Amino acid sequence: MFERILGSRAKVAEAPRAEPVVSAPLVQDSRPVNLQSSASVEEWQEFFGFLGNDVVTRESAMKLTAVFGCVSLLAGTIGTMPVRVIRKGENGGSEEFADHDANWLVRHEPHEMYAPEVFFEGAGVLAFLDGNGYAEIQRNPRGRPIGLRPFFEGTIKPFERKGRIAYRVTENGDTYGRDQDDILHFRGSATMNGLEALSPLKCFGRSIGIGLEADEYARRFYKQGINPPGYISYDGKVSEQVADEVRNYWQRKFGGVQNSHIPAVLAEGGKFTSLMTDPETAQLFQSRSFQVLDVARAYGVPPHLIGETEKSTSWGTGINAQTTQFYILGLRKHVKRFEAELGRKLLTREERLQGVAIKFNLDTLLRADLAARYDAHKIAVGGTQHPGWMTVNETRELEGLPKLDDAEADKLFRPVAKGAKDTTDPADDDGAQPPAPYFQTTREEAQ
Repeated sequence: MFERILGSRAKVAEAPRAEPVVSAPLVQDSRPVNLQSSASVEEWQEFFGFLGNDVVTRESAMKLTAVFGCVSLLAGTIGTMPVRVIRKGENGGSEEFADHDANWLVRHEPHEMYAPEVFFEGAGVLAFLDGNGYAEIQRNPRGRPIGLRPFFEGTIKPFERKGRIAYRVTENGDTYGRDQDDILHFRGSATMNGLEALSPLKCFGRSIGIGLEADEYARRFYKQGINPPGYISYDGKVSEQVADEVRNYWQRKFGGVQNSHIPAVLAEGGKFTSLMTDPETAQLFQSRSFQVLDVARAYGVPPHLIGETEKSTSWGTGINAQTTQFYILGLRKHVKRFEAELGRKLLTREERLQGVAIKFNLDTLLRADLAARYDAHKIAVGGTQHPGWMTVNETRELEGLPKLDDAEADKLFRPVAKGAKDTTDPADDDGAQPPAPYFQTTREEAQ
């Protein structure tokens, strides 16, 4: 019938379809899902409304202040720490490998569009929200890294191929593959399959959703809040028209924050019955406070660092101990993951065997604590009458101060042994002084 109405069409033998050849195989039984960007999901949800309101996306999760605070703290701290390529120094210790190609990328300019702070903070935000942050390593014909391009948008899917990890990249409508040596994969949490890290939005997205619902409830409570809320009753039967008029009058006169606490007047024998008590209002605030603690617990961030100090002291040694524990147990594991990934992908095996590494300078976190920093310098130069392991000029260089033109400022402090003769006393052997005993340091032993 359809052929009679629409006309018949000559049947043409179809040639077998040739799939495009890419380095990453296409998945036939599933459609790629954009894990990096949730804009399309929110647009469809807003237009059709068929997904409900319980979908937690990257953008919606950041609307919860607890998530925004934890992610900003972790990613911002990593992004603001100096990064450099180091190698073993000639006289022991370590020094900056300033001539290395990767040193320019991680310390000065990873990409022509981004500073190092923006690059690492952005990669951290993706890692702590989606669980995985990605960047492409751009190389010259000789294979040396010349740029790091972050994937802020697009879909990246890792898979195993011939004993190695490959990545299927989909962006701007194009799909292509990349080898593991050409992709920086920053993981924000543990992994259970060896390929991708667990996504916080999937692991505790329900908790984040409850927090968002509590915020929405509080917003409507204060926007529409009739204080106290309840119902209006009349003796006898009330028509729907009269009920709407009374309801609209009540909302117009007493609804909203600007009309709160205004005395209500009911005519014609109306009676108002309250349905909410003060304890129920308190439970609303307690539930919101619990969500802050729940999110902070999931991210391993002390609550006081995101402004929740209700159940902990906000000053003194207790807070200092919690902050120190956060640096040791909470932040260090993320920093080590970033360092390991940068070292594996930007350095050769021979360089790593020779002691070349990429390090974040965790010591810069002490710069905000002036007293702790100066106490550390005091111990380093031997101010506690112990052997010094840094010279005065070395500590001045750490503070950005010029070196002193004094030979003593380049010498390590050596304490005089207890009971030794004071070297300032006059000598009996024609002015010759016996050498004062001192403790030989590791640095001097290596020279």
